[in-house]
Parts: sequence; structure tokens; C-alpha cells
Amino acid sequence: MLRRSDSSSSTKPRVYVLSIFEVKEEITPPDTKTQLLYLLRRKKAIPFHTYVCKRCHNVPQAKKWKRTKEKSVMSVFHIAKRKAPFDKWEPIYVGTNAEPLYDERLSWEGKGDKMTQMHILCVLDYEFHILDNAFLVHRPGIKKHSKDKARDELIQQQTAFINKHILPEYKKLYGNRSKCAM
Repeated sequence: MLRRSDSSSSTKPRVYVLSIFEVKEEITPPDTKTQLLYLLRRKKAIPFHTYVCKRCHNVPQAKKWKRTKEKSVMSVFHIAKRKAPFDKWEPIYVGTNAEPLYDERLSWEGKGDKMTQMHILCVLDYEFHILDNAFLVHRPGIKKHSKDKARDELIQQQTAFINKHILPEYKKLYGNRSKCAM
């Protein structure tokens, strides 16, 4: 796929996005998009974190992606930017060593870890090339939002660390773009 030209003639930096889903715990994860679409129609699979943070994982053109049948080759389905209404989008992507690295000072438990990485890619004007036949399945089961006092405290601490240390650091390293949300 990378040797073929894709639908963009742009020279902007890009990453390749994989849509991500959850399947019910008792269901075998699908191997193909056709199998995934079957599970989605039967409500045995849902888009990732639908009940945890739908806005964070709402992929641009997701409805159209679900209506597009599986093809024999991998290609770019849609090219997106991280801007409203997808300004809080946290895509899972494939990139190279040239992309800004994930900030390992942050944790998933404290939230905001992917938001900081996506903020940098937005500031650097990255394109997000959404793949048509590629997807991931997060296991086990479908996640539900739950309250956790200890995690809420960790979230507050990490958010304060991001605002006080990381964002000012990133502004010096990468600059600023007013429409790039954190």
C-alpha cells in the first residue's frame, strides 16, 4: 500500500489510522472487515469506547466506512484533520520514527496522554489517512464508564502536570495553532 500513491497529492506529514472496535466478551474477534460489519449489524460489536468517551474515538466518516464493503487491497478511505467536530479525536495510527513520540511521562489511567500527542500532530498539520480494510479490536469485552475515586485523583494530578509543564514545553518545541484542542 505504501508503494502505491494514495488519494492525497499533499506533501504534508501523515499517519495511517486504524478504526478500533470492541466486541462482546463471548464473541471471537473478527479477522476481516466483512466479519466485523456482520458483528456491528447484529450489535455484537461497537465502535471503541462508545460508553467511555465516544467523542474521543469518533472517526471521521465512520458511517460511510461501515457502508463500504471489504476490498482485496488496502487503501486510504478518507483523509481527515484533527479539527472540529473531531478536535478531541484520539486515533490509533501507524506512523514512522519521524512522528513525535508518545509522552511516556503520562499514563492512560490519568487521561490526556493521547490528547497531548494528538495536539502535537494537529499543531504540525498532520493528515490522518483512515484505512479502509484495517481495524483493531480491543479486548476483552465492551467497556462501560465507571466511577473510581482514586483514578479521578490521578486524572486531576495528570491534568495539572499537562497544563503546568507539558503544554508550555510543547509550545516551545512545536509552536502553537489556535484551532488545535488539547
